[in-house]
Amino acid sequence: MNRLVANYLNPTYICYMHKLAATLLVWWLQYTILIAQQPYWQQQVDYNISVQLNDVQHSLKAVSVMHYTNNSPDTLTYLWMHVYMNAYKDDRTAFCEQLIQQGNTKFYFGKEEDRGYTNQLNFTANNKSLTIEDHPNYIDIIKVLLNEPLLPKQSITITTPFHVQLPYNYSRGGHVGQAYQITQWYPKPAVYDAEGWHPMPYLDQGEFYSEFGNYTVTITLPSNYVVAATGVLQQADEVAYLNGQNKYNKSLENKVFTKSNKSKIKSTKNTIKDTPQPPSSATTKTLTFKQDSVIDFAWFADKRWHILQDTVQLPNGNIVACQSYYLPHHKQAWATSISTIKNTLRTTSKQLGNYPYQVCTAIDAVSGISGGMEYPTITCISNEYNSPVDGTIIHEVRHNWLQGILANNERDYPWLDEGLNTYYDYFAYKQRDSIVPFKKIKIALTPFPYRQLKYYDILHIVGLAQPIATSSQAFSVMNYNDVAYNKTGEWVYLLKQKIGAKAFDSGMLQYYNTWKFKHPQPHNFDSTWVAYPVYKDSILPLRYTTAPMNYKLPHNQLYIQPAVGINRYDGLQLGTLIHNYAPTTTPLRYILAPLYATSSNQLNGIARLAYNIYPKQGKVGRIDVGTTYSKFTKDAFEDINGKLNLGFRKIVPFIRITAKPKNALDPVEKFIQFKHYNIRENNLTFNTVIVPPDTVLQAGKISHTYTVNQLQLVIQKLSKLYPYKVLLQVEHINEIIRSTITAEQYFNYNSTEGVRLRFFAGKVIYLRPKTLPLQFKYDRYALNLLAPKGVEDYTYSTYFYARNAFDQFPSSQILQRDGFFKFRTDLLISKAGRTNNWLASVNLNGDIPAAINPLAKLPFKLPIQFFLDVGTYAEAWQKNSGNVKFLYDAGIQLTLLKGLAKVYLPLIYSKQFATYSLQLNGKKRTLKNISFSIDMPHLTVPKVLANAL
Repeated sequence: MNRLVANYLNPTYICYMHKLAATLLVWWLQYTILIAQQPYWQQQVDYNISVQLNDVQHSLKAVSVMHYTNNSPDTLTYLWMHVYMNAYKDDRTAFCEQLIQQGNTKFYFGKEEDRGYTNQLNFTANNKSLTIEDHPNYIDIIKVLLNEPLLPKQSITITTPFHVQLPYNYSRGGHVGQAYQITQWYPKPAVYDAEGWHPMPYLDQGEFYSEFGNYTVTITLPSNYVVAATGVLQQADEVAYLNGQNKYNKSLENKVFTKSNKSKIKSTKNTIKDTPQPPSSATTKTLTFKQDSVIDFAWFADKRWHILQDTVQLPNGNIVACQSYYLPHHKQAWATSISTIKNTLRTTSKQLGNYPYQVCTAIDAVSGISGGMEYPTITCISNEYNSPVDGTIIHEVRHNWLQGILANNERDYPWLDEGLNTYYDYFAYKQRDSIVPFKKIKIALTPFPYRQLKYYDILHIVGLAQPIATSSQAFSVMNYNDVAYNKTGEWVYLLKQKIGAKAFDSGMLQYYNTWKFKHPQPHNFDSTWVAYPVYKDSILPLRYTTAPMNYKLPHNQLYIQPAVGINRYDGLQLGTLIHNYAPTTTPLRYILAPLYATSSNQLNGIARLAYNIYPKQGKVGRIDVGTTYSKFTKDAFEDINGKLNLGFRKIVPFIRITAKPKNALDPVEKFIQFKHYNIRENNLTFNTVIVPPDTVLQAGKISHTYTVNQLQLVIQKLSKLYPYKVLLQVEHINEIIRSTITAEQYFNYNSTEGVRLRFFAGKVIYLRPKTLPLQFKYDRYALNLLAPKGVEDYTYSTYFYARNAFDQFPSSQILQRDGFFKFRTDLLISKAGRTNNWLASVNLNGDIPAAINPLAKLPFKLPIQFFLDVGTYAEAWQKNSGNVKFLYDAGIQLTLLKGLAKVYLPLIYSKQFATYSLQLNGKKRTLKNISFSIDMPHLTVPKVLANAL
């Protein structure tokens, strides 16, 4: 906190902020004046669409009649048209690329039958065909060329048939089984406004910008589907029928969702597969929905829905029909949905303006995602877990105002609807405390004046924050969630504090009434507050910076937790973990974990002290300087004189410099790190003691201190698809230099499986003439094809249960280093592939593809993988060495506890290994060759503690 505040009070920083604010203000005034001089206009697009659902092929067959009115002062010769279902056509779309960037590969590796597209388009106007041109970059955007120029104030009617193959619902629309979410499904022109055309590809993160129009949509589908859609259903008898609800749904509810098995249903994604659906009716029905003055039309169909209905009277006397469609097993979660809709309509009508439509609907959607999505008069809630949905309903229903009626460009300015909406969320939660207890609601915002540190504050501290004014596609996932929504909500609250609640409420009413059913831009929102100097002086500039809001942030946070450890020599270790590793602004971080060892009866533990620096300028993103400490027992010796504990103590000062990423979306991390290991360890010694009349050897311990200087250069791509890591490491140990390079590349088979390729090469360099005594002295630091044992972990950087064990199962633990063969040799002196010169290896391990894996047919998944190691070393290439040039082993690997532990069973290996196994065991015993490794950083909690090693 102190360092952060000091930065803001620094004269250079203040001067910079004043200049930035002045520049933004001048630009804002000039832009506002320029726009204000131009008369406002917007296009009008009306639709009459007939569509038929094929629930066997999961497809739509439709005809669209679109009436486009050119209200602009320009003559148009073409229309950019969105055909968003083509975003699901292949893995080269902007939609797919964004998902991959965000670490989601489900669509990229999805089944071909789960893809979607739009085809059979044939645009005509005045009975003449219109030519179509592809967009140069995006297959979900096309250009429709007009046969005749469309002059200002003229209209054109364009007709086209179209066919839609619905995808699996990876994002906002499609189907999951025979549950349908039909969104962004018809050819729709891009917005043409004073800035020109706005063609934009479909994205998962980044919503829409659409023209207002009047819709008449006629839907034909099997007669036992329940349909919810934008607008007013024209068939009154259909409403009466649905209120009765078909008997199959009731029997299904009693059969499948009884109290005994309800807990087994974890998510709607699984429910669609695990629970039977009514068979489709042989007969069909046709429903018509109408709605004027909306920017989109969405519809949804499911054969299992139940319906709740009521009406609400708004402050102006209008009556609105409120309805919710829910799946039977979500009955409890949706019990208060109607009350929530009614309260949201009443409250928001008072805050912004009366709800202008006749109906407001919320539906319980089966989707591949969790959350909610707004459409005119209808909101889609994907209740992945059977939890209260009221909070999502509030937010999404209010989007009828802050997106549907104030139809801003959500793609470029997500804060203008999501952020304003989030501001109102807090007050909506307060209003409905009587419906759902406030303490049980999982909300995005705590009361703003008393808030705790948020993720966007952390992002600011670490130099990865993005301004509120960032576009949707340019946001990182965390920034989008916490800046576009939550931070903007606080920014709006700060505005209210600065100008007063009465002035703010009046301004928002004015903003809504001025721009309802139009396309407000950021400068239109700004002009609402032009009379308040504080807005342009201190509020507006915050939209373009990453600085936190003006609240006092917590910085001294101390956490005390119980700590437990165990190893073979110390036994069970009990103690306390004291740290401040939590969202905080302090650059000083510490960990202290004293542990009392019940077996060795001594005090052990770890500690870490680090200072984090985040430079504001230059190419360095972060500098960490600090030191770590650890102390444990590494071995024990017991004879007739008692037990002798042999321990180690390690002090490691370090500095790590991490490069600043190119942008918030950059998955590549680069850093350089230096560590100085100062290690004191106890070793066993024997002294001759005279005990008349004999002499005996008495065990004792002697301390030895050594140092290791370690320099690492790392570049790694931290992505879900094809991640890689390259590590160059140079270590100086007194009279030798140990240099190694490790390169890893992961190749995905699908969204959950793949294979990892690892290359390793190393060289030991002697700083004085290499002699046999010198080689023996530094034998501990030799390079190994076979995985090193605990005694060879000379930096004590890996957790070993029995570090110096050479018998029983604990001796099977190996270290993931060097050549990393999985075949082990317990006797170091006879280790094949051990060298004080050079070594190289290639390792392959990964999942066994389901197509050739007989275990894939089991009802549960076994975490079994394969491994293959091939390597060579210097001595194998010497003349008359008698060694084979390449060694190998291969077998199966069992991965446990999400990668914490791995068990290896070599099945095929070099003759030298087979000979060793026969000599050691007397005969070939495959199970005797089992080895295992433990990788503590794979645990979520010990990731922090691992840094102290």
